[in-house]
Amino acid sequence: MPEHWKRSVITPVPKLPKPVCLADFRPISVTPILSRLAEKLIVQKWLFPAVDHQTINDQFAFRPTGSTTSSLVFFMHHVTRLLETNSYVRCLLIDFSKAFDVVDHGILAAKLTRLNMPPAILSWIFSFLTGRTQQVKHGFQLSSPKSINRGIVQGSGIGPTLYIIMESDLKALSSINLLFKYADDTNLLVPEITDVDINDEFNNVLQWAADNRMTVNLSKTKEIVFHRPSARYSLPSLITGIEQVVSAKLLGVTFSHNLKFDEHVKNILTICNQRSYLLKCLKGQGLPSKELHTVFCALIVSRILYALPAWGGFLTADLIGKIDAYLCKAVRWGYNGNLKLLSELLHDTDMKLFRSMLHSTHCIHQLLPPLKFIPMKLRTSHCAFALPYCHYNLYKHSFVLRCIFDGAY
Repeated sequence: MPEHWKRSVITPVPKLPKPVCLADFRPISVTPILSRLAEKLIVQKWLFPAVDHQTINDQFAFRPTGSTTSSLVFFMHHVTRLLETNSYVRCLLIDFSKAFDVVDHGILAAKLTRLNMPPAILSWIFSFLTGRTQQVKHGFQLSSPKSINRGIVQGSGIGPTLYIIMESDLKALSSINLLFKYADDTNLLVPEITDVDINDEFNNVLQWAADNRMTVNLSKTKEIVFHRPSARYSLPSLITGIEQVVSAKLLGVTFSHNLKFDEHVKNILTICNQRSYLLKCLKGQGLPSKELHTVFCALIVSRILYALPAWGGFLTADLIGKIDAYLCKAVRWGYNGNLKLLSELLHDTDMKLFRSMLHSTHCIHQLLPPLKFIPMKLRTSHCAFALPYCHYNLYKHSFVLRCIFDGAY
């Protein structure tokens, strides 16, 4: 790889609205355009095809069909499925400290050599990882270049794929328990009835981190115990050093222990009301209605639609009414020229995602129930899937079953 392609300029991007220390910034590398084009070619033609997709079926980032919505749909599907036969499901939200920045190149190289790739491609990737330098840019100031000997380049074309290969061998010990990931966000689901305790599963994660020279941040790792709203159960014992919480934010959605979304809807409406002030200013300055509606969709509707298939089916009539009331106000204010209430928005997003997941290459295709086996067609049936029996409405309201029961396909 050309030496001048190995020079990166770091642009610090704040993780928080008001950063107070260096740890509150994300180091995004600005690398040469030709380098990124070459990296993406390597990924598309050799690196990604060489990965056994069975090893990354629990990873929903940096994949052609992957998204935060798919990850959250997978999450809610299995939480509600496990609650069919368990009083509670324990969820461990595991945080790796600086996961992208501490990747050990020697360990990563060992995992890459197990893939079926041409030697020349492997050599190119090893060359990409070695001999790199980076500078930090702040305003018009540039720091002196420093050598880096670990980590993958955030902002590069090949870095994300290298990371999912690095974490691809982190698996749950039990087939009953579930480990799923979105980039470095790693989450563990353990039901009440299981053959491997959550403490053993967490120790396995800690051991994997130690073997791969990574660190689990115990202060940011949280546990939330999900249960049905009316279920009676006793809280399980705490994991040593891990805080147990009643609500937690996962990939931008706030989940409560009783699977109610009052807090999440409140957060959405707070953000929408704040952004309405900008729309009011734009309208006051004479922005035409058509353009105002475009801005409304970009700032407001997009926020409501974010990951809607994962949580929209669990809303109560009261919460739906609050969102609908805001959308109706937006029409009266002249921001929303094409009124669609939440039920219609949910139906449209459900249809789009469900039709996509029918393709066998989609990352959540695995959630579909098996096809029916009918030796003799006695009557016309519009449903091709063998629907599971649902004891509780929670599972029935999860994305996949909701779409099938409602005939969304």
